[in-house]
Amino acid sequence: MKERQIEHRGIVKSVLPGIVCIAIAQDVACAACAAAQLCHSSEKQEKVIEVATNDASRYAVGKEVTIVGSLGLGLRAALWAYVLPLVLMMVVLCLMASWFGTGVAAISALASLVLYYIILYMLRNKLQQRFQFHILA
Repeated sequence: MKERQIEHRGIVKSVLPGIVCIAIAQDVACAACAAAQLCHSSEKQEKVIEVATNDASRYAVGKEVTIVGSLGLGLRAALWAYVLPLVLMMVVLCLMASWFGTGVAAISALASLVLYYIILYMLRNKLQQRFQFHILA
């Protein structure tokens, strides 16, 4: 069974040896809302994604391309960015509250998040290899 994929259309912003930087416009979910013009959350955001490729010279700045990634990519990213830190914070908060009280527990929970994201930042190159998009031919 073929794995489902996420597709985004984007514009090539820059081409480096072995890397193509692609800007994708990201619409927020409420953009179709009737009150979207009054709400600040309806703004478009532009994200730049670096795609490693062996034939970067094929792509020119301004060219429209489609990038794809597996659906599991998005789910894993959400796990690493949201679910695991929440679980870590709650575990630290509960343990420290039972041992030391709420003040120390709150500070410890926040410190555990800071430490988690520092470790995640230090592992960014390894994670970047696992979270890869590809350009459709």
